[in-house]
Amino acid sequence: MRVGFDVFSALNEDTQFHVFSCHRDDVKQAPLVTFARDRQSGIAAILLGHLCYQDEILLKLPQSMRQSCASDAAITIMVYCHNGFKGLEELEGEFSLVLWDGASQRLFALRDPLGSWPLFWLVNSQRIAVSTSLRSLLALLPERSLDLDFMAQFIMWPTLGVELPIERTPFKQIKRVLPGTTLEMNPTGQVKSHRWWNWTTKLDKNNNITLEEAGEQYANLLRQAVKQRVQRGRIAAHLSGGMDSSSIVCIAREWILSAVGRSPLHTLSEVYKRPCLIGERAYIEMVIEQGGPVEAHFIDSDNALDFLWFNEEIPTHDEPYPCLAQFGMEKILIEAAHQVGVDTILTGIGSDQLLASKRLYIADFLRQGRWLAALLEAKRWACAKNQDVWSILYRCGIQPAWPILTGEGFGYFLRHGFGRWPALGAFSIPPWVIPDFARSYQMQSIGIQNAHTLYHSPAEIAADLWAIQGSVGDWSSWYLAAPRGMHNSRPFLDPRLLSFCLGLPRSIREIPGMPKPVLQTAMQGVLPEAVRTRKDKRSFNDNYCLGLSKHLLQLETMVQTSGIRELGIFDQSQLIRFMHQAAVGIGDMPTCGRINITLSLIAWFEQMTETWHQPLEKPTEIHHLNYLLQI
Repeated sequence: MRVGFDVFSALNEDTQFHVFSCHRDDVKQAPLVTFARDRQSGIAAILLGHLCYQDEILLKLPQSMRQSCASDAAITIMVYCHNGFKGLEELEGEFSLVLWDGASQRLFALRDPLGSWPLFWLVNSQRIAVSTSLRSLLALLPERSLDLDFMAQFIMWPTLGVELPIERTPFKQIKRVLPGTTLEMNPTGQVKSHRWWNWTTKLDKNNNITLEEAGEQYANLLRQAVKQRVQRGRIAAHLSGGMDSSSIVCIAREWILSAVGRSPLHTLSEVYKRPCLIGERAYIEMVIEQGGPVEAHFIDSDNALDFLWFNEEIPTHDEPYPCLAQFGMEKILIEAAHQVGVDTILTGIGSDQLLASKRLYIADFLRQGRWLAALLEAKRWACAKNQDVWSILYRCGIQPAWPILTGEGFGYFLRHGFGRWPALGAFSIPPWVIPDFARSYQMQSIGIQNAHTLYHSPAEIAADLWAIQGSVGDWSSWYLAAPRGMHNSRPFLDPRLLSFCLGLPRSIREIPGMPKPVLQTAMQGVLPEAVRTRKDKRSFNDNYCLGLSKHLLQLETMVQTSGIRELGIFDQSQLIRFMHQAAVGIGDMPTCGRINITLSLIAWFEQMTETWHQPLEKPTEIHHLNYLLQI
């Protein structure tokens, strides 16, 4: 079931708002899609997701305009009427929004800075169309042309994420609204783009702040971020036993405890019997044993291996998803939440992005010629982590300082950007890509540009900004939770929290021997000490190896029979050969990640070609704004 909206506007025609919603009889939920209009002004708005900090929004409006029980979409109209489209850019939350101003014949489309929900658009024959579904727009096109430049950039993506940080989509005629960006359109086809959110403006360092002060301020911001996300409906939270998810559970439990008549917080924990993961349950139980309004749910997840594509149907999705291999783990959590009857699932995703130590300032020291300083820092970290000094110096200094030469080698240029199995660098062209395709779509240049973007000087800041970009979107929420009437919410990715972290000095964010010092300090007296001071967390590499081995034959068949071969992108026999080697442990996890990206592209292509001619779902509501009266 689809959840979202379409908006269509053309000259001398009604502007139409199509609503696609999911209502569950077992849950009294806040709707994910809200529509509102002001008949007097001819303004209408539709919003997917939720606004946060609504009390602050309403306080900025004149008393006569305030409606405390107004829907999210209605609030956006009030803000627009008072402050124009600039007011829309001050909204906070997890949303995609389209607003139509009938008087000026303008349509505004925007997403929050973390792109919590998708939004696509096209202009076609003096018609503008904006949708949360790429497929809805695809149906409007007389001809559908795949964008092979997009495919090339997707294959060369050096890290995992949900959507590429570009306007391009898999289809040439359709573009995405970028996070933190407003598009202003009119029915004649004119489009203006305004980037109103810029993370680099948050980089001013507060060098005088102490760790204790930073921890206290971060704790207050995190509590507010969680509070904004536990006020609607029944709440669940993923609890893995790590410091991140445990922090969200403990804070959410505090808010629910202080509320009158609230349902308990449901915790969802995947547990395992396999030796590599069995120890996580002890940490989960420490959090639960603190008491309070918590109802714990343990999910047996030993069978939720990677590549669980052939036992479970992959949900229809608009764009290829690099983390599709982990679909089974995501699905089992969403199904458990659905059975409990919640409508919001809190996750601990987002803490690593700016709070985990990257140590890339060592690379900056090397670029500045401060070799001794780099060596001394590497020694500090090696001592704290009980690792070899050279491994720290190379991984955090030499490699990011010169990523192409160290990660790919001098042969990278002789091989025209192609990598060598089994040690593919993050910026190399996979050896199963056909050379003519790589040359035609300049994949070597894409790799070099990715290296520059990810590790440009100062490397520490570049990596922070890349980490935020990699957090855009939530595939699980879009395609697993929303069709069941639920959504994921990510308090750690509240822009107020991320902005605060970007302004902290490195000396506070990175302390040898103290994982995530700011969060650890913030959670004193909140988390069980054993959880708060954990040095590391178990790896899920075992899930990958077992899953790839178990489903290798089916994956091989998918590669061999896929119609994607007609595009001339991959050498299927080469890809299959490397898949077999990865299944027996040849190749590190980053190298295997390059295989995953390719397989996710093939799986998406197969699904897309099978479904793009199928009839679209009918909207649950249609709203017309008369083009003459705009009422």
